[in-house]
Amino acid sequence: MTVVSTEAGQLGRYERLFDPGQRLGWIHRDPESLRQPFVEPEPERVELPAEYDNRVEAARRSRKDRLRTALGFGVIAAVVCYLLSLLLGPLVNAISATVIAFGIAHLAHASWRFRSATRARAAQKITLEQRFEHEWQSWHQRRQFHESHQRQWIGGLDAWGALPYGTDTRRLDIFGGSQRGREGFLTVFGASTLRERPLIVLDLTQALICRELSVLAEAIHLPVDVQLVPSRMAESGIVSALAPHELVQALVEAMNGDNAESSRAERAVHTRILTQVCGALGTDVSLARLGAGLRVLVGESDDTRLLSRDERNFISDDLFSDKNKDQIRDSLFRLMSFVDPLVELGTARGDRGPGYLTCVALDLGAGSASTELLADLAVQSVMRRLSSLQENAPSVVVALGEQGLQRRHLEQLAQVCERRGAQLTFVHAHLREAGEDLIGGGTVGFMRLGNHQEAMVAADFMGRHHSFVLHTLTDTEGRTVNTSIAETIGSSMSRGTTHSGSTTRGRNSSTTYQGAFNPLSTAQSTNSGRSHSETTGVSTSVTHGTNESTTRTTGESDSTSLASGRQRVYEYALEPTQLQALAEFSLLVVERQPGGAVRVHAGDCNPNVVLLDRVSTQPLPGFDTPPQQHSPAPALTERAPAPQQQAHAPIQPAGTPQQPYAPAPHQPAWPSQPQQPQPPAGWTPGTPPNQPGQQQGGFR
Repeated sequence: MTVVSTEAGQLGRYERLFDPGQRLGWIHRDPESLRQPFVEPEPERVELPAEYDNRVEAARRSRKDRLRTALGFGVIAAVVCYLLSLLLGPLVNAISATVIAFGIAHLAHASWRFRSATRARAAQKITLEQRFEHEWQSWHQRRQFHESHQRQWIGGLDAWGALPYGTDTRRLDIFGGSQRGREGFLTVFGASTLRERPLIVLDLTQALICRELSVLAEAIHLPVDVQLVPSRMAESGIVSALAPHELVQALVEAMNGDNAESSRAERAVHTRILTQVCGALGTDVSLARLGAGLRVLVGESDDTRLLSRDERNFISDDLFSDKNKDQIRDSLFRLMSFVDPLVELGTARGDRGPGYLTCVALDLGAGSASTELLADLAVQSVMRRLSSLQENAPSVVVALGEQGLQRRHLEQLAQVCERRGAQLTFVHAHLREAGEDLIGGGTVGFMRLGNHQEAMVAADFMGRHHSFVLHTLTDTEGRTVNTSIAETIGSSMSRGTTHSGSTTRGRNSSTTYQGAFNPLSTAQSTNSGRSHSETTGVSTSVTHGTNESTTRTTGESDSTSLASGRQRVYEYALEPTQLQALAEFSLLVVERQPGGAVRVHAGDCNPNVVLLDRVSTQPLPGFDTPPQQHSPAPALTERAPAPQQQAHAPIQPAGTPQQPYAPAPHQPAWPSQPQQPQPPAGWTPGTPPNQPGQQQGGFR
């Protein structure tokens, strides 16, 4: 980011980075996603009850029937009256008038009923329409009030909120990210931490990513102590506050940092030599005097005049015997080789007061060997100071470079911080070697991991979960054609002969006698007959038959099937390719929940977010439903459209051109005076900075 001026009162919205509450970045939430729709349905017109139409229709039919009846009765009555008038004369006129009056009254009653039903239907229709208009107007007013209330409520919500640092979190490991991304994270996290406690930053990246934070802290008059090594190691206070025995331990650990399997004997020899030399130097122990003593031990000339004649003679003749010198000569040369590049460390520190923000940064002027030695020595110095401090421990941020540090030293620093209750943050440039071994020791955050192997390690750490995914998709289409032809040809012949014959013979005889009961009457008759017939026949028949038939059958069938199958799989909670495609300032904080579930909080660590509108430095509140609409909300001033988020660039001090950090030995606007400015009025951090000369969480 670019700051036009870093003078007090000229930072503008950047001062909000120092608001209370530790934060790792920002979380964006679209306020429009919280808008609640107006769920009350629009009122509908009520249909006129059918009974009113039925009454009108019944009255109309009744009037029509009565009119027809009256006409028919009137014609008949007129004919009857005419005939009666011929017989009765004037009396019939009175009867006719009565009949006519009755008919008129009958028709008038029917018309009155029809008009009454019609007026009742019209009145009811008007009533229903008026009721609908009233209900619709009320509903429309409630909808407008709801929408106005929603606009005012959403207009007052913040779109950006803080990604908080857990209250129970003591250690945080950030992996990956670009140089600008890590610089933005350090600025956001460091500025919010300074509101509550002192901060020590070990910037071992050789990119000076702590410069942005230091310039902002200096602009609000916080005591800032920036130590650039090795270009300005004379002003560094890495070892100035260490006691002789602490200095010896720090040097031994730093020298053996590149060999995790270093023998105890070798480390003990180094400790013995340095302890003896420090004892010979008395109470005035410094790296320059320690280096001069080592040169005297190996027999080299010393023109620095840092040692008195008595000290030089004692170290040369009485500290070790000649035989012991021959046995430890290799160790002496190694110790001298390590100490000689550090003889100027802290020589020009003077009476500079402690810094509420202490930054120890390796600049681009450091070589490979000196870089590793100074990095290890800085870590050892921090551990020694944390172990000896009596006041509240400061927060420590270690930004590791490409080479990193030995796992043993990082674990020792983590143990010291845990024992003292100090917050510790590791910013790893890569997820490999020592970083891969240390992952999981505290809260873990991931920035962009370009390397696919590192992304896979991060995805494995976040774990896997079961899900159902589409496994198979089958699309089958088939067609079947069947054709059959059958032809049958048959022939038959039959022949039959029939013989028949019959013979009939018959004879009839009858006798009749009367007179058995009547002796006076007698009769007698006799009949006789005979018949004979004979028939003979022969019949022959011959039958010829031929049958021929052809059958053709054709069948076609089409079939189509579409089937999908789902399978339970065990896959990454977050794919490695997603970690490789993160934005430059994106930060994913992994939270382990009871039961093994993983919750990932996505944030943005760009400091320029505070320049936008509707940004809160506190976590966004959670809303399930908007506030109750008891009364109309007051009108809010319409907000201007939020400016587009600016690209992040390093802070430039006042009066300097906007360019990348230069490795020049002189750093303008970085504190170099012996006396640091006091905190501004109204500054109320959790542990306020002390006056110069007092014991403090930073280096002296």
